[in-house]
Amino acid sequence: MKASFRITFLIIILSSIVNGYSQNSKIEKNLDVLFENLQQSKSFNGNVLITQNNKIIYEKAFGKADTNKLNLLTTKYRFHIGSIAKEFNAVGIMMLKEQGKLNLDDAISKFLPELPSWASKIKIIHLLQYTSGLPQIKWKEVNQDSDNMAFLKSTVTLDFEPGTNYDYNNNNVFLQRRIIEKITKMSFDTFVIKKILLPIGIKNALVDPDENEKLFAKSFNNKGKQDALKYNISGWTALNLKDFYKWSEALNSFKIISPESTNQLFIPFSKESQTGLGEGSTLKGKVANHRHDGAAFNYQALLVSNPDFTIILMTNNKQNNLDEISDSIEKIIKM
Repeated sequence: MKASFRITFLIIILSSIVNGYSQNSKIEKNLDVLFENLQQSKSFNGNVLITQNNKIIYEKAFGKADTNKLNLLTTKYRFHIGSIAKEFNAVGIMMLKEQGKLNLDDAISKFLPELPSWASKIKIIHLLQYTSGLPQIKWKEVNQDSDNMAFLKSTVTLDFEPGTNYDYNNNNVFLQRRIIEKITKMSFDTFVIKKILLPIGIKNALVDPDENEKLFAKSFNNKGKQDALKYNISGWTALNLKDFYKWSEALNSFKIISPESTNQLFIPFSKESQTGLGEGSTLKGKVANHRHDGAAFNYQALLVSNPDFTIILMTNNKQNNLDEISDSIEKIIKM
């Protein structure tokens, strides 16, 4: 039975469960049925947190923390969140803008003069909107930050004129992080921990964790092979459920950057393109919706947030079905 059919079939069954519970307990029971079936069918191995009306109504862990069957996940485990970690450099850039240390129209050559002449054409806003024209990272040749910087220094031409096209690639992220380091005179990893996470009460996050970290989920494929951790470029944050939710709420309540800055990060180059915060919008000074997905190795994560509910899904055994699971959760909490 295909995963999509399984999930749809489960929703039909759940909608017919007898009314013998309070609304909250019915929701929890239906969610338990959904996730237990997903786990049994090997369609989900990971952690989930769901809120409704700003209250956590569901927070559970399902499956293994690594390839050892005895190491089971708990809600305290940290996961890599893939591209969602790019939110930290995007927010960091806006923090520095609010402090008057940069402008979005500044050419990146102002902060990274070691780059070739094309750096005078690329503005910081181009990095945030993925419209810089920078080439893609050569993942097979890049093993660390210095390798990638050397590659950029040797790059003669851009792929297109900055600001004229959209290309989602990690060199935009890489240079945002280097600009933050130049301005703050601290490593990007240190900046994220000290200037972004700790001030909003996130104490358990890890940046570029190694395989020896405790309470850090290890990713694996469907054949049971565990991924070897490798950071071709640095700056990837891993979070547990509670801290992920704190991050989402800090954005929604503008604890880190202003409503104006948040809205700026939601403005895409074109209708179908992503921004530093994935996708979303503000309305009347409030975050109306925020959605961001990410993947790295066999990790995958999804954040869906609006004034009515928040859904956080993190897995260490990627099945490419988190959108579908999120849709199923939304149906359950709206029953």
